[in-house]
Amino acid sequence: MSIGIPIALLTFAGSNGFYKRYVTAKGVKHDCVDNLKENADILLLDVRAYNISYKDPVDGAFELPVAYFLRSYEEIPDRPIHVIASDEMEKNMAVRLLRKKGKIVVSYSLTEEDCGERMLAH
Repeated sequence: MSIGIPIALLTFAGSNGFYKRYVTAKGVKHDCVDNLKENADILLLDVRAYNISYKDPVDGAFELPVAYFLRSYEEIPDRPIHVIASDEMEKNMAVRLLRKKGKIVVSYSLTEEDCGERMLAH
């Protein structure tokens, strides 16, 4: 076996892209959107792609897909943020990008799960 293959795999695993997508963003708790809708202090930020979020909109959420963060993050109001994502990878990317831009992310929820069951598991 060539020594180049294991080194290439280690390089890929240690790459920044792998970390941003798949390593869990720490310090952000899981919560249900329904628990936060009445709290005007927390911004519900829907980071799902537009072709997904328009089919299942979240009432009162500010919509800005992760793909548009770098050019439109100034539009995000300065309030504590609850991230609404479709999966863990999308959540991890959003949390890291928001923190990099100085935003405070306090919680998240995933739309592909039943929040009641997830909350009971933790």
